[in-house]
Amino acid sequence: MIPERNQMTDCGLEYEQQLTWIATLNEMMKEGPRIILRLPKIRQTILAHPEPLRWYSFRTKEMEMLELIDMNRRTLDMDIEKDVIMQATLRRQLEIVLDVSQRMIMKGGREYFLLNVCSVC
Repeated sequence: MIPERNQMTDCGLEYEQQLTWIATLNEMMKEGPRIILRLPKIRQTILAHPEPLRWYSFRTKEMEMLELIDMNRRTLDMDIEKDVIMQATLRRQLEIVLDVSQRMIMKGGREYFLLNVCSVC
């Protein structure tokens, strides 16, 4: 916390209210990324349309595995031009980026977001 920006003292909460607020924030931090399921519209969307989330999660995991393979090969000083595995890995990463980009365009994604597809996958 930044003492000069302490919102608890600035908002005038009673001591018990501050304790409740702290407990809620601690609970939310422990919950981690699942905290997003507390938002009713997001929870409804995930429950009503789980397939896009599964599809995207699979692409994300595949991209992460490919990046790990690529990092491992680079650590071993493999030549990108000659290493068949690195070439296949890079080719598959490009396929995933194009696949995600096409799906985003079909679903009405915005162009500025397409620039972040590589980092999102």
